[in-house]
Amino acid sequence: MLLWVLGTGIAAAGADDSYATTKKLPPLHHVIGVVLPEEMKTPKRLPLREDRELRCPTCHGIEDIDKVPYRRIDRSLPDFLRGGPYDKLETFCYECHEEDKFKRPNVHIMLDKNGKLQEEHCTYCHEEVHRERDRPLRAADYRLRLPPERLCYGCHLKTPHFNALEHQDSKPDARMKLHMKDSKERYGIILPLSREGKVMCPTCHAPHQPGVIDALNTAAGRVDDADLETGVSYREHPWDAVVREDKKARLEALSEQSGQRFELGYRRIDKEVLLRLPAKDGQLCLACHQFDE
Repeated sequence: MLLWVLGTGIAAAGADDSYATTKKLPPLHHVIGVVLPEEMKTPKRLPLREDRELRCPTCHGIEDIDKVPYRRIDRSLPDFLRGGPYDKLETFCYECHEEDKFKRPNVHIMLDKNGKLQEEHCTYCHEEVHRERDRPLRAADYRLRLPPERLCYGCHLKTPHFNALEHQDSKPDARMKLHMKDSKERYGIILPLSREGKVMCPTCHAPHQPGVIDALNTAAGRVDDADLETGVSYREHPWDAVVREDKKARLEALSEQSGQRFELGYRRIDKEVLLRLPAKDGQLCLACHQFDE
């Protein structure tokens, strides 16, 4: 009995909250009791019923898992998901599902290999496709699905990079606005602010792939040598050794306190994507900020 307990990670307990007694699955659990279509190929180690119905033992190797209270199931056991453990749950999902069909598309890649607009990518953010791409639109006619200060968070984190948080709630003062106006005229760009006059992602980022809108349109970004499949890329730099030595003592102290290992190095940005001006040489920063020499 002890071996059975250790082997399954299941302790003796009532079955009041098991699937067998409640017929309720945990939140976000895959459906069961469905008959898989013939065209869906599954590996032999994931057994289906004779009629190809998916059951608990199809995915789980723990014996009689449907009778085990959910709170007693040891999800760390290698056979909790057959063939495990898996670093990513998706790896197990793709045992049956085709990975390509579930990949999140990069909606910023709006042109196909022939330069044709992939309209389904436009409608992620816009309610309708603007097919007269050479005709500039007023901001009121963008027909965005959400206010621009919230739209990016549908896919991106609120703090996806260094300094993002500090910028998002900042409100340029009159002096900075005047400088931004000069920059917009000098570079032929826009630096849009939110309805409350605050900095938002599109203030710095131009969301459209180069070539989607006319290059002379002020809404077009001025960084056009990047690969949107790769995204931002970096290159090694001699300052890496200097930064590591400078941070070494503090990171070691932090590691000792937390029990976690930390590393911090330095690389230079090689290529950027989807910016209104290059940032790696400071142009974008200087479009808003002025520094005393």
